[in-house]
This record gives sequence, C-alpha cells and structure tokens, in this order.
Amino acid sequence: MSIDKKCIAPFMFNLVVRVFDNKGLDTEGLVHELDLHLSDLANQDTRISYSDALKIIDNAYAISQDHSLGITIAQELNISDWGMMGYAVISCDNLWDSLIVGQRYNRAATRLTNNIVNQGASEFSLQSMPLYKACGKERFLIEEDLGGVVGMLRRYLGDNISPKEVHFSYPAPEYIQRYHAHFRCPIKFEQTYNRIIWPISDLKRPLPLRNPAATKMAIQHCEKLIAEDEEPGGIAEQVRAQLAQTPGEYPSIKEISSHFNMSESSLRRALKTFNTSYQEILNNVRKKLAIEYLSTSNLKLEDIALLLGYSDLSNFRRAFRSWTGKAPVEYRAKK
Repeated sequence: MSIDKKCIAPFMFNLVVRVFDNKGLDTEGLVHELDLHLSDLANQDTRISYSDALKIIDNAYAISQDHSLGITIAQELNISDWGMMGYAVISCDNLWDSLIVGQRYNRAATRLTNNIVNQGASEFSLQSMPLYKACGKERFLIEEDLGGVVGMLRRYLGDNISPKEVHFSYPAPEYIQRYHAHFRCPIKFEQTYNRIIWPISDLKRPLPLRNPAATKMAIQHCEKLIAEDEEPGGIAEQVRAQLAQTPGEYPSIKEISSHFNMSESSLRRALKTFNTSYQEILNNVRKKLAIEYLSTSNLKLEDIALLLGYSDLSNFRRAFRSWTGKAPVEYRAKK
C-alpha cells in the first residue's frame, strides 16, 4: 500500500463525523480540500488514502481546537466503528485470540496503524505504529488506536479490565490528565514502542460475546473484503517495501527488525499471522524482479543474478526454476 492508494475503509472517520455532529461542530469542513463528500465517509464501499486520512485529521483539529482529539474519539468508539473486523474480534473466545484476529484483519477496518501482538513470560502486549510518517498526526493515530482498544475492552469486559502499563513513544502532552482518566494504569512516555501491556493472567480471559460460529462468519467476510489486495497487509507490506528499495543489497531480517524497532522474534511472529515469512517475502521480491528483468531487458543472466543478490549464477538458476518451473533462458525465450 502506498500513501496515496485509496484502499482504507472510512469507518473511523464516520465516527469523527458523529462526534462532531453531537458537539454541534462543522462536519462538512472535515473533507475540506479533498475530493470527497461528507456522505462518502458513511459509505462502507468508500476507500480513502492515507494522505486523505491525514488531511481529515488536520481538518478535525482545526475545527475542534481539541488537542486531545484522539482520546475524545477513542472514548466514543463502538464495535461497529471497526466494521466487520469489530464483530470478528468481539466474538472471539478470549482476549488473546481477539488481539490476534485484530492484528490479522485490521485492513478490513480503518487501518492507519500497524498492530503487533507479543507474548512474554509474565505479560503480553499490543504494539501500535503509524503505517507511514504521520506528519505531526502520530499522537492522534496512537491515542485513537490504543485508547480505542482499552475503551472497547472495558465496554465489553467491564471496568475491572485494565492494562498493566501503557507506553508512548512521544513526550507527555499538556493534557496528560486525560490519559490517566482514560487508561487508568501507569503510563510512560518517550518509550521505544507505543504499546498496551497486560499481565499474563488476562491472556485467556474469556469474552462475554464469544461465539465460534459468529467469529468464523465475520472472519470469512473480512477475508472477502481484503481479497482484492494481492499483497499481504500490515507489517508484511512494509517488509516488502524495505526489500524492494535496494535490489541486490537486501537487508537481513535483523536489519529490518531493527528498522521497525522490533526484535527478530517479534517480527517473525508478526509475519506468521499473515501466513508469510521474511524468506518468503524476499523470494517473492526476487521472483518479480527476475521476471521483469528477463521480460523487459537484455541483461546477461550473470548481471540479473547479481541484481537479485546472488553471487553464484547456479544458485539463481535453481531459485528461478523453483519459482516458475522453468530455467531463466527458457522463460526468456518464450517472452
């Protein structure tokens, strides 16, 4: 996904419209200078780009003059504001399963952040990071994302569910009291990750609306919604983008995990939720580039091999045959 690709569902921004309407604020101004009508944000078939989303957030801040707008929106979040993914999440058997489903299918909601679930010996966590540079809107994205998760859990599990801690990568805002009132747990700023941390005892906490049949149906619907995307979403897309930036000099999984401020094991687990791996993504990038070079250029096989990061031509030949069932020379001859 690119910053200008129109592939993001507008559910969360329909919530913003609802909040503004209830407060008597200018809702039409939310789509100012955008090729959108306000009614588009209520249409489940509408798709907006990441850059569109940032502009709507800019407009929302300008209209509301509410510096804590992300918290304000998070407090009003309802399950329907996550679209079909919301129903998939809330009908899961337990808290851990719901986080995994949310991580996997967040493309079916208004996906502006990547979510990564981690489990340790004494705690588990949900990490959040903007998909791309947020141009000053990171705080809104993280407040709405993590604040929405905490608020939603309290709505369906009761007030006795609270995180162990919540971490934020940015400095404490001037309205820090709203954080304490909403999250109701120790809060740390200027941390490595934006994340919610729960004690391990809550890992298998049952959800009151658990329904295996409903979960299956909702997941199937989410699958249909994201089936049009050829590439896996979330962190897998970003790993692919990193690998595609420097053909022939592919960063290792260690370097990529460091780029995303993650451990190697966390990155491997995150990719596994998309049924892929670093090596599989690397192979797909190499395969696509190899086919492009063979189809559109007169480069020697030795040069193509080097461009794909193979110092040995025989290794490239073996890899290409495993991808396509044909030798490179045979594939080029048929083009």
